[in-house]
Amino acid sequence: MSGYTLYWKPGTGSMVVEAALRLIGVGFDEVRVDETATAEFRTLNPAGMVPVLKLACGPVLAESAAIVMTLDDMFPEARLLPPHGTPAHATAVQWLIFMATNIYPAARRYYYPERHTADDSPHAAEAIKQQAAHDMGRDFAQLAAAVQGPFLLGQTITITDVYAAMLADWYGPAKDLPEIAGLVNAVLKNPAAAEAWRHHGFGA
Repeated sequence: MSGYTLYWKPGTGSMVVEAALRLIGVGFDEVRVDETATAEFRTLNPAGMVPVLKLACGPVLAESAAIVMTLDDMFPEARLLPPHGTPAHATAVQWLIFMATNIYPAARRYYYPERHTADDSPHAAEAIKQQAAHDMGRDFAQLAAAVQGPFLLGQTITITDVYAAMLADWYGPAKDLPEIAGLVNAVLKNPAAAEAWRHHGFGA
């Protein structure tokens, strides 16, 4: 037993947490969560959503961005993010939170528009999907403008880049932006990130 347990589902935000664990080099156990979260799983995360990471030191964490930031705090030598107290760290965290609070929820509205309206008409769902696509187009353009190349902060990969690549795979038009396409390609040259990517069925 590794002491770390990742609750995951293919194609979800658990990919970035698996990539973080692999980048750190720490062993972990896996529990695949079915389409319908069990009552037992909901005791870990009442929202019933992956990823969830049970830490070796005891706490159970949900929310992908929060998990990878915690792992960075626990394993600073792994450099998931730039060193604390540096401008680069502040920038990486800013973009990580930007994506978690803007692009990630827009992707959920895009794929599951019916969950975001009390109006069950096809027109309402389509309107929500169109607005989500507009929002992601705007936000990816903003992110692309900040890419220093090939990664967000230049030549060194961070977990923020893996997060961006994951979201871009969810929304294909993002990769029409050369900066985003280049970032995704660069992320996939990293063996740890590429292994998590394949395991979760990304790029299919």
